[in-house]
Amino acid sequence: MVLGGCILLSNALLAENWQLKIDDEGIQVFQQQKHDQYHLLHTKGEFQVTAQPATVFALLRDLTVCQQWIYGCLEAKRENEWVHMVFKGPLWFSDRDVVFDIEVTFLSEQQQWLIQLTGQPQFKPNDDYVRIDDFNASWLLTPIDQNQLLVTYELYMDPGIKLKSGVNKYNRDVTFRTLKNMREMLNQSPYIEQKVLPEKYQKMSTEE
Repeated sequence: MVLGGCILLSNALLAENWQLKIDDEGIQVFQQQKHDQYHLLHTKGEFQVTAQPATVFALLRDLTVCQQWIYGCLEAKRENEWVHMVFKGPLWFSDRDVVFDIEVTFLSEQQQWLIQLTGQPQFKPNDDYVRIDDFNASWLLTPIDQNQLLVTYELYMDPGIKLKSGVNKYNRDVTFRTLKNMREMLNQSPYIEQKVLPEKYQKMSTEE
C-alpha cells in the first residue's frame, strides 16, 4: 500500500519536473524552476507519518513551539489575522522576518487538506530585521490509509541575497531539517493525542 503510494507520487512529481535533491531518513526534498519570473527555485519536501490531520493542525497552530521544529525560527506570534515570524539570517547576513496570512481549504475529492501561507510584506515594517518580500508556502495533508498521512510542504522564499545557488541550497536544507523536526514533534505529546479537528474545520470537511 505504501509502496504503491510512493510510485504514484513519484510519477506525479516527475510530470511536474521536480528534481530530487535530498532523499534521506524517509524525507524527500525536490526543487524546480517553475517560471522565468521567479528568481529562485521552488522547493518541495514530503514524508509519511502515522498521524491524523488533526495532529498536524495542532502543531501548526501552536506558535509557542515553532522555534523547536521550524529550522532557523527565532520568534513566531499572531498579529490579528496574520502571523509574524523572525528567522536567523544565513551565515553573515542579517536576521529576516516574514508576515503571512493563512487560508485552509478542504479538497473533498481526495480528502486532502491544503493550508496556504501567503506573504504580506506591507504589514508592520520592523527596522530590526530585513523583511522577506517574496514568500509563499503551503502544506498539503493527504491520507494514505486510516492511520498514515503524507505531509507535503512547498516553499518559495527569496531572502533578498544575491548568491542564487547558495540560497537554493539553503532553502532545500532548511526544508529537510524542518520536516525532520516536524516528524519528531508529531510523535510527541500533546500533538500525538490530537485526533479531532477544530470545530470550524470539521464543518468544512462535511460541507458538500
